[in-house]
Amino acid sequence: MTSMKFLSGALLIGALTLTGAITGAEAAKKTEKPAKQPEPVAQDTSLNNLKDAPKAPSLACDGPFAKTTTHDKLAAEFGAKNVVFKDVDVTNNVLTKATVLFDADPTRRVVVYWKDNKTRTKPLSITVEAPSTWTGPGGVRNGLTLKDLEKLNGGGFGVTGFGGVGGGEASKLGGPLVDLPGDCTLKIRFEPGIANPLPPRFASVTGDLLIASTNLVLRRVRPQVVQWSVNYR
Repeated sequence: MTSMKFLSGALLIGALTLTGAITGAEAAKKTEKPAKQPEPVAQDTSLNNLKDAPKAPSLACDGPFAKTTTHDKLAAEFGAKNVVFKDVDVTNNVLTKATVLFDADPTRRVVVYWKDNKTRTKPLSITVEAPSTWTGPGGVRNGLTLKDLEKLNGGGFGVTGFGGVGGGEASKLGGPLVDLPGDCTLKIRFEPGIANPLPPRFASVTGDLLIASTNLVLRRVRPQVVQWSVNYR
């Protein structure tokens, strides 16, 4: 009988000890601070990998891209198999004919629009869209940030609000980015780096308005250059 009482007491003490341990563990869990959530990062786009892309040559309004260039001259310069004349999407499924260089390689692709499509002469504009890595006049390229372009521009500039026609275009450029040799002009377009379209809380940088490149809200959306072009006068 004494042995049974001793065994029952031992079991009772063990059960109480176990209950106390569980209760203590649950209390510790309740007092633990929740794990800190990581800061949101920009969208994983092809722009984030531009540094790993093959280096492409520079493009300016001279040499093979001078005002006197033609489709045939481009084919002779870059190889006939790398130069095609085809329909390209200008915007919202609107197609037009253009000469495309390196169409099969997105990192080297260039689109040349002509004033005379019949003879494929008299260039109108040349467009380089991300992830194409060509470098343009003054060091312009896809993937540049606002601060990067300010350095090239020699100061601040304007950006049209995102979300509309012409949204994200840079304006009021200066320094080496205006009055380019070869009688052409430069056009640069940004897109938001965090999300596209932008959430409603960024309404102050969307729509039909002009925003200074130093605007703090604009900088928060981390714009990146996604397209640039040279346009012939």
